[in-house]
Amino acid sequence: MKKTNIRVIRNEELAIPALIEVANRREDWINYGADNMYPNYLLSLLEKSAIHKSIQTGKQDMVMGDGIKIVDENLTTDQLLIVNKFLSNPNPNETIEDITYKIALDLIIYGAYALNIIWSKDRQSIAEIYHIDYGKLRIGKPDEEGKITHYYHSNDWEQYKKEPYQPTKIATFSLDERQDASQIYICKEYNPAAPWYAKPQYSAAIPYVEIDFEIGMYHLNNIQNQLSPNYILQLNTGVPEEEEQDEIYRQVKAELTGHKGHKFMLTFGNGQDQAPTFIPVATTDSDKQFLVLNDAVLQALCTANKITSPMLLGIKTPGQLGGRSELVDAYDLYYATVINKLQKHIIKAYQKVLNINGSVAKLDFIKAEPLPFSLTENSLLQVATTNEVRDLVGLEPIQPNNNETIQPTA
Repeated sequence: MKKTNIRVIRNEELAIPALIEVANRREDWINYGADNMYPNYLLSLLEKSAIHKSIQTGKQDMVMGDGIKIVDENLTTDQLLIVNKFLSNPNPNETIEDITYKIALDLIIYGAYALNIIWSKDRQSIAEIYHIDYGKLRIGKPDEEGKITHYYHSNDWEQYKKEPYQPTKIATFSLDERQDASQIYICKEYNPAAPWYAKPQYSAAIPYVEIDFEIGMYHLNNIQNQLSPNYILQLNTGVPEEEEQDEIYRQVKAELTGHKGHKFMLTFGNGQDQAPTFIPVATTDSDKQFLVLNDAVLQALCTANKITSPMLLGIKTPGQLGGRSELVDAYDLYYATVINKLQKHIIKAYQKVLNINGSVAKLDFIKAEPLPFSLTENSLLQVATTNEVRDLVGLEPIQPNNNETIQPTA
């Protein structure tokens, strides 16, 4: 008798990496996660969920707004020179807005950002600042007093033992210890559960990012492979040899199915009635279950990121009126509770640099309005001149004749 092999498929747990901070036994740094690769995992999440990526990159755009401005109006010429140099040339290759766009994303993805501070030759001022990817830094083991005195940087921590990726030791930014011209300034959001490394705001919703990814892969596999058969066809004329079974299968498939048509399972057996038996395979209601999961994913990601209305992401939910006032209110609340906080984390580093360089100038972000025109069309026509209306719609202004003024349109 031919031996039959039976495979038992067991459920597998979905392992989600956690932020575990453990001192490396062999090296002089604290591991960033159990495998020291936790930031790579956070980056991979961006490509796993369209909703998650939309939320985080949307935050980045909102933080940047329309750029950075000088708040102070009455600055001396020397003060203006210092602040304008900082805004236009913080280093030879970038403007401050270039750097800000990068550190804003780091702050959102990792919960922290890093700047590489370069002191002047006399160590009296800061000559240059650069963005440095927070995910490529590892915290050096603290000294006897528990202070972080240095960091390690590598472009690829998976291969850090190889020559091109061996970590570089860089001193921690300090106003008192300026011997090292190159230093690392870190700004991270406080979290008592993570004393060394940062945790992102969305960390509690990471399982739902994974769920969103798994739902997409499940549907993709179903479409590509047609995993579930539509029916079982049993031939009751006996059990032929394997080669003959393969030939019968090919013939039946050619007759009963077209290109990417119905999928079937073919079985052989003995029966008193030699007529073939068709057994339909009932489809499940998994589509309804996935709809529920999709709603749960959206709700969890919005809650973790403090988004009160999915309309901010361009998502309209059933039963939502979608009025302009609702969108503006949601935007203002989100800006006040989330975006403004992120901006303050960035501005405080810039103010520190300016103060060290002898400037008292204050900086702030220019808020980008979601819908700049709050007046109705009729109200706008009542108060705006013809040229103002033409400017709003992108038309050239009308040049008035001598002694002629442009009046409101209505």
